[in-house]
Amino acid sequence: MNIIFGTTNQRKVKDLQAVVDKLKLDIKVLSMKDINWDRGEIEETGKTIEENSFIKANAILDFCKDHNIDYPIITDDSGLFVDALYGEPGVFTARYADEERKENPKLPEYQCVIKLLDKLKGLENRNASYKCCVTAMMPNGSYNQFQGESNGTIAEEIIGELSKPYFYSVFILNGTNVAFNELKGEELDDTYRFKALKKTFNYLGDKNENK
Repeated sequence: MNIIFGTTNQRKVKDLQAVVDKLKLDIKVLSMKDINWDRGEIEETGKTIEENSFIKANAILDFCKDHNIDYPIITDDSGLFVDALYGEPGVFTARYADEERKENPKLPEYQCVIKLLDKLKGLENRNASYKCCVTAMMPNGSYNQFQGESNGTIAEEIIGELSKPYFYSVFILNGTNVAFNELKGEELDDTYRFKALKKTFNYLGDKNENK
């Protein structure tokens, strides 16, 4: 079974391949490059990660219809939601400090983390959650969405080495004493994106078996 994964992000491709391998499913993952996507970046105009995930899947479906490609599509969107900031950065997680960096190009790429820590300075409630929504869309346009969530707290300072995704350096998963960027191997298996992807692939695997 071939499916199209709506991303050019190699980290997400690696994560996805790990899920497929562990579930031992007969699924071959194709990227947007594999279908010769040429319509540029899909504008995410949704107010929720569910809306953004659907927007991406629907845009890829339109492309597939125009090019006679008949494979299921999966797309995901995720974000960090901080309780004390009424859900910020939420759907803006990937571009949380874009405006500040446009005004001052000398600011570092990880300005988003600095901005978050500044906003939380002095606040006791540092509860937060990472959420992911995956849309599985069939060639006929029918779809299902699957969610995954990881709960934790925001550290008071950056932990470990800073690398993308930058918020991983300040998000401490409940039940652990380490930041997301320090999780390895099986520790990652029960995190938000893996949870959503596992649900998605079990669903697609069932559909493939029931054909």
